Amino acid sequence: MQTSAPTASEPAWPIAGRRTINEHATMGRLAAKVFSFPVMCMFLLVVPVFRLSARAIAEPDIWWHLRNGGQLVLHHAFPRIDTYSFTAAGSPWLDHEWLSEIPFFLGFKTMGLQGLLAVYFATLVLIYIGVYYLTCRAGADCKNAAVATVLGILCGVVSAGPRMLLFGWLCMVGLLIVLDRFWKTGKGLWMLPPLFALWINFHGSWVFGVVVLVVTIASGLVQGEWGLVVARRWSPVEMKRLLLVLAASLAALFVNPFGYKLVLYPFDLLFRQPGNMKHIEEWQSVDFSTGNGRLALIIIFALLAAALFSRRRWRLVEVILMAFALWAALSHTRMLFFAGLIVAPILAPCLKLFPPYDRKLDKPWLNAGIMAAIVGSLIFFFPSPAELQQQVSEKYPSAALAFMQQRHIGGRIFNNYGWGGYMEWNAPQLKPFIDGRADIFIYNQSFDDHLHATMIQKSFEILDKYRIDYALLEPDQPLSYLLQHSPAWKPIYSDKVAVLFERTPGIEALEMVSKN
Repeated sequence: MQTSAPTASEPAWPIAGRRTINEHATMGRLAAKVFSFPVMCMFLLVVPVFRLSARAIAEPDIWWHLRNGGQLVLHHAFPRIDTYSFTAAGSPWLDHEWLSEIPFFLGFKTMGLQGLLAVYFATLVLIYIGVYYLTCRAGADCKNAAVATVLGILCGVVSAGPRMLLFGWLCMVGLLIVLDRFWKTGKGLWMLPPLFALWINFHGSWVFGVVVLVVTIASGLVQGEWGLVVARRWSPVEMKRLLLVLAASLAALFVNPFGYKLVLYPFDLLFRQPGNMKHIEEWQSVDFSTGNGRLALIIIFALLAAALFSRRRWRLVEVILMAFALWAALSHTRMLFFAGLIVAPILAPCLKLFPPYDRKLDKPWLNAGIMAAIVGSLIFFFPSPAELQQQVSEKYPSAALAFMQQRHIGGRIFNNYGWGGYMEWNAPQLKPFIDGRADIFIYNQSFDDHLHATMIQKSFEILDKYRIDYALLEPDQPLSYLLQHSPAWKPIYSDKVAVLFERTPGIEALEMVSKN
């Protein structure tokens, strides 16, 4: 059979050739998307996140969290009573952040301190990629979205480090993305009950998630315009879906190994732990003379400027959530992180700092080079184990603990509040007075006793009450000065981080005070 020559309208190359050209075109379009300027901006945001993360490895509570994680992973058991300290030994205890402890323990078990850094750095990156995504979805240009996200990153400085709280804020970003999608497409709400089932096992910040969900539902009960504030009423179908999802999400909270007790824990913190809220620094209200306070002022002024100079209309839900986020952040410093997550996507569309992004001027290969340079820099500048250990040694009494272990020192130890967890992880045979699990120590009054002793209020009486044998303190602590000048105590070890005092045998401090 004869074959005809190709006509003028037909290409002379075979079908396979056409497929290859189509594949190249598809790959080119994919590369243009992957290596676009907005994606490159997202990569640039990783740089400040890394700088914050690399300096924050020395978190006081991570050590007892690691011990909990080890018990969960290696022994498949939940710690239900205190076995770490001597003041609360045998007390019932709820490991309310158990699911967050597992990735941190696995990271440490795999790579040591570098593994810890990798876990919380990756979590922070996911959080702020989500914030950047939300700011772009809100209508902001990618450059202005990046600036707003940097503001959110700065707000997150208060919780940068290996903290269980990060997984809670990651869930918050997930919630905001799902609600944004539902607002624009009417889809995706089914993801919320599984999200809350995870969230309650990660961290108690799920309460803020319920508040955000309830505010979102309530803001759609009205419709109208009040100046630049607008509201749209949910349709009957939308309202039914939202209420069903709210009910399912509340039910999902009970999918946890502790039942209703874990659901009630955040309220226990609020109503039964006043000492925690009153005396721990991150629970204090914002001090405007500090760096965190100045950052809060920047947020307030930015929002005021956006309200005064931008003609953008504000949704009612945005106004309510911004007010709630600012109230929470000003009341408790640690909530600045939460405020950053809420405010950045709302503020971003008001920013007009740069000319709009023009896709025609994009240079994918230049973007790809910058992205590759960022990844290479992260690998090159990732702190070594020795550098991370140096950070830890500058904050914790590693040398003092080594001295105590070499001398087989035991007994009852009165310790600096932030060192208890470190002692429990690195020298578990030593039972500290207190650690960062403030709740169990508040319940039995030892938290207040520790606070009074360190503030030089009946210090000797408290040390005698608990029959303290040793005191491991910071050298410039007021209690250190008091013990340094008491015949009932003598320093047996000292360096720039810690001083270890031993009770002088046969001398009661209170007797010496009464004689003097």
